[in-house]
Amino acid sequence: MKTAIATILTLILTVSVYGNDGVYLTRGGVIYPTKESKISLDREFLSFSVQDKVCLVDILFEFNNPENIERKLTIGFQAPTAVGDVSDNISNTNQIADFIIMANGQILPYKLKAAECEDCELKEPKDFQFSQFEPGVVVYLFELTFKPGINKINHSYSFPASSNVAFNQFYNYILTTGSKWSGGTIKNLTVNFDLGHNKYFYVNDIFGKNANWAIIGSGKVTNRKFDYDEDSCRMVRVLSGSLQIEVKEFRPLKNIEFGIICENSFVASPTDFEKLKQGKVFGICGLTLDNDEKYSRETLKILRNTVYAQYGYSFSNKELKDYFLQFEWYIPDPNLTMEQIKLTEKEKQFIDEILKREKE
Repeated sequence: MKTAIATILTLILTVSVYGNDGVYLTRGGVIYPTKESKISLDREFLSFSVQDKVCLVDILFEFNNPENIERKLTIGFQAPTAVGDVSDNISNTNQIADFIIMANGQILPYKLKAAECEDCELKEPKDFQFSQFEPGVVVYLFELTFKPGINKINHSYSFPASSNVAFNQFYNYILTTGSKWSGGTIKNLTVNFDLGHNKYFYVNDIFGKNANWAIIGSGKVTNRKFDYDEDSCRMVRVLSGSLQIEVKEFRPLKNIEFGIICENSFVASPTDFEKLKQGKVFGICGLTLDNDEKYSRETLKILRNTVYAQYGYSFSNKELKDYFLQFEWYIPDPNLTMEQIKLTEKEKQFIDEILKREKE
């Protein structure tokens, strides 16, 4: 007999055209009922914070129960197991951590269950042996009581980045379930993306023309776009702070995806694919030089200074300045000195390798 769940907070597995050429862990979702005609989702304040390739998710929901009676619903938060280029041990390890849900200032108790599919019978996790070829779902079960009027629900958890051959890290959040509530809309939606200092990342543009995209801090929403998996994605440059997207009366038809194409290089496919292929621009994604390739002195100069350009160094050399100004991510800081730039060890090794080639 299948277990009926009246309301579900779903965390759905990342699916990609890259098959096993990647690691697909999990992604986040939103509380929704299987069938709800009265309670509405009046507000969702959603915050993503990425640290060391782990996404911390903090959410504030405001639901409106128009009835004069309380309604108690059983909730299931589903977290699909990992697939892709992962071991059976990882497939059997719950990728969700620090799971907390609060209502009326109280942390709610939950039970951990597992199943072979979203609609399959719930059992104890020890009863299953999952793999990348036989995935399943881990389910958190708890109860929520909706009092008359506004109900504020706080929810938080964390999950690791997925990756594939095209993207260094990406994160997904299931937003379409917001349409399951009364009226089919999220009346007020605010989404915050904090990926850290000095980042260049993408967000799929699913929010419509009435959405307001703004940088809280220093940076800019660029005009650079690319198409991926039937979505148009916008590139965002943040020096310090976060991206905030606000939209009202939003009918969620697609889910959120965001991430970093290459953590070492802002010059990367798919944003610069054609110019990279033609040799007009140069990326430093691997932070290594090809031992079999003979680089020109000019190319080595550009590769070395790409590292400093990504920190915002303002070049006095006209050729370098003109080259980097073609990229929207380049925001030169006239106050930044070379001594203030704190390179990573990998960047230092890369620059040393280039300097060695330049001397040769």
